Amino acid sequence: MGPPAHLVAYGDPNYRGFASLQNIGGIARAIGILIMIIIPLDAASVVVGFGLRSKARDYLNGVITEAAFKRSFGLSVVISSATSLAMLGAFVLTIVWMFRMAKNQQAMGRVGTWVPGWAIGGWFLPPCVLYVIPYLMLRDLWKSSDPNSGPEWKKNPVAPIITVWWVLYGLLPILFITVTFGTSSIRSQTTLNAAKNLDDTFLASTVSSIVQIAAGFTYLMVVRQLTARHKLVIHET
Repeated sequence: MGPPAHLVAYGDPNYRGFASLQNIGGIARAIGILIMIIIPLDAASVVVGFGLRSKARDYLNGVITEAAFKRSFGLSVVISSATSLAMLGAFVLTIVWMFRMAKNQQAMGRVGTWVPGWAIGGWFLPPCVLYVIPYLMLRDLWKSSDPNSGPEWKKNPVAPIITVWWVLYGLLPILFITVTFGTSSIRSQTTLNAAKNLDDTFLASTVSSIVQIAAGFTYLMVVRQLTARHKLVIHET
C-alpha cells in the first residue's frame, strides 16, 4: 500500500529532503500556552484598573492617604511583570517559529520575498510599532504553506485572519500610544500626577487592554492555523 497523499514514504527520493526540514509543532504549542497565559493576565489588568481608578479618585478627593494609594498598585505591578515576561517569551518563540518556517520554505524551493533573517530583523526595523514586515512575512509564509500548491504558490490567497491580527496588534495600538507611554511612566511621576493620569486615561487605557486581548485571541488562531498548514507541507507528524 502506498502512503497517504500528503505523506512521503520512507525510501522515497524526496524523503531525505523532508527529513532535513525543521519541525515547528513544539514551538507553536509553547507560543499557544504563553498566549493563553497572557490573555487572562490582560483581562485581570482591566479588572484591577477599575480598582486603581477608584483609589485614584479617592486620593484626589482626600478620602485616602498617599500611602494607601501607593499600596493599591501592588497587584497591578505583579500582573504587569508577569505579562511582560510571558510576552517576551512569546516574542522570542515567535521569531524562532517564523525563522524555521522561512528556512523550510527555502529548503522546499519556495523562496519568498522575506528570507529567514527577516524573522528577526523585521521586528526591529522601521516602522517598528506597526510591525509591517512581520505582517508581510506571515502572508508570505501562509502562501508557501499550502500543501496543494505548485510553482505558482505566490499567487495563493491569504486568510483574512492575518490582516485582522495586524490591525489589532499593529494599527489600532497607535491610537493608544500616548496612553501606553503615560501609564508606563506613572511610577516616575509625583503621586498627585499619577493619580490624575490614571483617572484621565482610564477609558482609553481600558479600551487599549481590550484591543490587546482581541489581538491575543486572533494571534492564537494565526499560530494554530499557519502551523497546521505548514506541518502538512513539510510532512511533520
